[in-house]
Amino acid sequence: MARDRVLVIDDDPYLRELVAMLLLDWGLTAIEATDCASSLAVLERERGRLQAVLLDYFMPGLDPRRCTREILDRVEPEVPVVLMSAAVDIAERAAEVGLRRYLAKPFEVTELRAVVQAGE
Repeated sequence: MARDRVLVIDDDPYLRELVAMLLLDWGLTAIEATDCASSLAVLERERGRLQAVLLDYFMPGLDPRRCTREILDRVEPEVPVVLMSAAVDIAERAAEVGLRRYLAKPFEVTELRAVVQAGE
C-alpha cells in the first residue's frame, strides 16, 4: 500500500486548503481534519497510507498534550508528526508535546515539502 496521504489537522480552512493544493502538486492527497477528535478516526481508517501528519498547536477541543499523545498512539512510528504553530516559542511547544519536528507559521513551501518528504 502506498503512503500517499498527509493528514492536515488545523482549524484554519484557508491553511488546510493551501496545504492541500501544494500536496496535490507533489502527487500526494491531503486528508483534512478540523480538530483533534475528528482526526482520530481518520488515523484508524488511513493506517498504512499516511506519509505524514501535520498538527496545529492551537485548536478547539483536546489540549495539545493529550491530542498529540492520542495521535502518536495511533500512527505508525515511521510517520512523522509535525507540529505547526505561529507561537514564537514553537520549539518549546513541540518539545512540550513530545514532538521533534515543527513548522513555524507562516512557513516556506520548501520547509513544508521537507517535513512531508521526511516520511518517504
